[in-house]
Amino acid sequence: MNFRFQKIATAIALFLTFAVVQVYVGASFAAPRSNSRVGGRTPQTFGILKTRDNKPITVNGASALDGATIPSGSTVETPAGVGATINFGPLGTLCISPNTKLSLEFDRQGNGGSIRVALQQGCVILRTLKNVSGAITTAQGNAGIIDAATGGSMDVCLSPGATAPTVNKGVAVDAGAGASALDCGGADGAAAIPPGPVISARTAFIIAGGSTLFGVIFTFHGENPSPTGP
Repeated sequence: MNFRFQKIATAIALFLTFAVVQVYVGASFAAPRSNSRVGGRTPQTFGILKTRDNKPITVNGASALDGATIPSGSTVETPAGVGATINFGPLGTLCISPNTKLSLEFDRQGNGGSIRVALQQGCVILRTLKNVSGAITTAQGNAGIIDAATGGSMDVCLSPGATAPTVNKGVAVDAGAGASALDCGGADGAAAIPPGPVISARTAFIIAGGSTLFGVIFTFHGENPSPTGP
């Protein structure tokens, strides 16, 4: 009987420890942060770079690899044989083919925003989420616009010396746009697929801790607390 009581006491102690930790974690996550909304403004949004086989491309004149942050206003150049993808999180994605040069601007406003690409040469596929507008321009003028009401996608290629860009013909896919073939695919005007749900560190901790606690209690409950005499 004493052995059973000891196990129950241990389970209760673990539960109380878990509860105290949750309170501490909750307070930590509620503390003010430098990237919180200030004065009603949305925090700065950055693009995250991914390159084919983690080979370098050039961003603002410097070499950049997987995981590099891309600020609005950047100039991006890809060398021969190296495609790239820039993920703008809640805004959308930009897939870039090898031998491409462009500059881009993007911003987030509430639940929406915009992505604007100025293509100097090469091929791109731009995808935006709902409530996010998109635009690709060239030296010849506006190549195409994505309506923020629906979001969507388009591909544009501009060959050196061309008098006009090629729009939504699937040429960007053939040119190798994106860090991988799965990043963008063809631009068919369908709404871009939103990213999966983002789980905060606190939520992940609670889930993991809760699962562990459940496992401990289940183990204690399922055990025979004391051997039965013959």
